[in-house]
Amino acid sequence: MRMQLQYTRKVHPAAYLFGGVFLIYLALSPGSVANMGYASEELTAGSQILSNAVAWMRGNSPTPISWPRHGLLTVLFDLPFVGLGSHLKGHLNQDWVVSFEPILLTGLMVMVLFLWLRRLTSPGWSYLLALTAAFCTMLWPYAYIGLEVKQSLALILAGYLGFSHEAKITWPRGLLFAASCAVAVSVKASGTFLIPAVLFLVGYFYWRDSFQELREELPKLLATLAIIFGVFLSNYALRSLFFARYGSQGHFFRYWLIDGPTEYLLQVVGYFGSPNKGLIVYAPILLLSFLAFPRVLKEHRPLAIFTLLTLGGLASGHALQRFYVDETWGARYLHSAIAPLIICIGATRERLHASTAAPVLVLAALGFWVSFLGAFFWYGVTHQAATDASQATLETLQGDIVWNPILLDERLFFYYLRGGPEWWMPNHIWWFAKPPNAPAERPVNLSQYAVPQSFLIHFWRTPFHGGLRRLWYFYFLCLPVGVLLLAKAGWETRTQAHQLVDGRQTKAAETVMPEGVLRS
Repeated sequence: MRMQLQYTRKVHPAAYLFGGVFLIYLALSPGSVANMGYASEELTAGSQILSNAVAWMRGNSPTPISWPRHGLLTVLFDLPFVGLGSHLKGHLNQDWVVSFEPILLTGLMVMVLFLWLRRLTSPGWSYLLALTAAFCTMLWPYAYIGLEVKQSLALILAGYLGFSHEAKITWPRGLLFAASCAVAVSVKASGTFLIPAVLFLVGYFYWRDSFQELREELPKLLATLAIIFGVFLSNYALRSLFFARYGSQGHFFRYWLIDGPTEYLLQVVGYFGSPNKGLIVYAPILLLSFLAFPRVLKEHRPLAIFTLLTLGGLASGHALQRFYVDETWGARYLHSAIAPLIICIGATRERLHASTAAPVLVLAALGFWVSFLGAFFWYGVTHQAATDASQATLETLQGDIVWNPILLDERLFFYYLRGGPEWWMPNHIWWFAKPPNAPAERPVNLSQYAVPQSFLIHFWRTPFHGGLRRLWYFYFLCLPVGVLLLAKAGWETRTQAHQLVDGRQTKAAETVMPEGVLRS
């Protein structure tokens, strides 16, 4: 009976939470990833690998594979979805099936985040912070964009396993931990910046308070390091095939290096406070992470070091490049640091009260609005509109407040709801007067870009029939089911909280009153 109760407490709320987040994400998804970042490269490579596998089984000659910029590892995650989608036609095609992958992985990331928070804080706080991470940070838009998601899931899973610190490490658990660490540092080129954080995790995971116990775990430790660096070096070699067209990886990135230390420091600061790309702007809840960090460093030093190495590694590494945030939504390259920073908030919270929850709810509301806009429109809208206005320089997209993605998406959203002036002029303020030879400013047609990327919302006002109609009803049904699952997760979490309070009260009574009095 005790084992059954423990299973209900630990598994069911997390499973409901995962199902709810996944279905709500899915209901509002665009149903496509082909125009997201470099997804088309990975889809092409995955299709070529499957075609070569079929050709090999039939005894035919294989065709060359166009390796994507991040190597083979990321394609291996895509292969099940690519293989399933290759047998479908029409609207339910390969692109549609692959669009499930980042949504699924983000849902799993939120579930692991919830489970990790349950080790540190109350059920109520765990549920609130997990929901805030899911819908009030960059996790929601990137569940559709797809970039960074695999790396972020691998890192949070490695952290969850690494901080478990159970009495004995089994080989299956050690291998799962090693695989998570290997994926975190290898699935993207930027994983190199996570090596310090992952090596710290490995040391913390295998350290058993004495060298004698460490020697007992030495075979697993060596196997873990071999897996991490073996996967990293193998995938690095395959990435070189992509960058060979630019000369080499080093030659490609040297072209984008910054000019000096001042620019480097400014870009590091911009990662956190830039209006166009700052992490706090696109995930306001993380402001509490920085405020709580001194206490986390005092009470949970290993967690603080891991978070600092993760955030510091990603920010300091990417700030060496001129495209430190590029044209995508928010501080894209800090995506993997969001979950550890949320964990830091949970580590400083005990029981959920209205007074302590108020700042979280206010920041979550701000973050929800920003994340909703990022999920409502395709992230490339800003780039395309700036291109039409002949202003799409990298510096403009990264720092020009006139082209702030949040402000532009907000303008598009209200135009979509109630119409209004169709043309918007991205005017700049000349100081003091506009030079006579300045290039002419061109207006932007809002109706061209005020198009929701969500399949459900996009076809809300459009008559359709046949397969499109059935697909629309599929997305429509996912939404209420997802909300019900989230409500069920909240109810189960509330039950957990009451059970914990009752257990503490009973234990306190037993320590104050004699056993005989309790029996009577």
